[in-house]
Amino acid sequence: MGWELDDVERPFVEQLRGLGWTHVEGSLDDPAITGRSSFAEVIQESVLRAQLRGLNPGPDGAPWLDDVRLSEAVAAITRLGTHKLMEANEKATELLIKGLTVEGLPGWDGGRGQTIRYIDWDTPANNRFTVVNQYRVECPPGFNAAKAFIVPDLVLLVNGLPLVVVECKSPSIPEPLAEAVDQLRRYTNQRKAAFEVDDNEGNEALFAANQLLVASSFDEARVACVGAAFEHFAQWKTVVGPDGSGSEIEAAQALGKSGLSEQERLIAGLLKPAHLLDVVKHFLLFMQVGGQTIKSVCRYQQYRAVNRAIARLKTGQTRLQHGERDQRGGIV
Repeated sequence: MGWELDDVERPFVEQLRGLGWTHVEGSLDDPAITGRSSFAEVIQESVLRAQLRGLNPGPDGAPWLDDVRLSEAVAAITRLGTHKLMEANEKATELLIKGLTVEGLPGWDGGRGQTIRYIDWDTPANNRFTVVNQYRVECPPGFNAAKAFIVPDLVLLVNGLPLVVVECKSPSIPEPLAEAVDQLRRYTNQRKAAFEVDDNEGNEALFAANQLLVASSFDEARVACVGAAFEHFAQWKTVVGPDGSGSEIEAAQALGKSGLSEQERLIAGLLKPAHLLDVVKHFLLFMQVGGQTIKSVCRYQQYRAVNRAIARLKTGQTRLQHGERDQRGGIV
């Protein structure tokens, strides 16, 4: 545990802090320390309510959401009306990206309904990014729970909503990544067959709005989505952001190092606030495979290629402008 904490978890947190995340030291005894009234809660509701007010100004630029509308927005993202995790996740993801339409105000926009944003996708700095270590969550009652609660190593919350869960393992143990993925699958009740659903091992509510799962042992790190088996977890091998900026050298220098480990590269390339929001909004996909809904996240090559292609379409010269050929195309 000492190696796991000192060699993997703490460096993970410190790098996130350098990228603009606020760190909260978790507690196994007091839920208030992590912004919750009880360990049964999976979101930081007070943070979410405050952010909803700030991100959704009224016609005069001042906050307009009252308690009724705020409660409606909170209920929509936490009470998703489905017992299956993947269905809940798809519904929550759509709410995150598209927002929720609530009753408007008389005299404002003809009294039309207004869309509440859970996240400001355009200006990352307007959101609240928090990383909590040892984020205790009670397992639901009424199940044959293996444990009374689960404690993921790191939970990354945006505006109080847990979007990323990280499991760290010491590089000194055999197969650390396999162990980390197995633990993530336990937390999400993914290890059991369909006929064993009542044998609860985790808390699926924590993962209803989840967008990424990360398994890391510092030297190695992999990322996937809810429902993924070990073979679907993949490396992230670029630090370049949506605007094409960033380099390995710059990322390493920021850490005072000559090179990056897989963990450091994944954090710099995927968990920088602007990068994370870009991936969540544009590079996650739900699809039907063999009669089942699965969720996937792009590979790093796809992320880099798509963003470069869009940049070229926006900035490349036409044949008329260039004089010889259209500069907006290319080969991947």
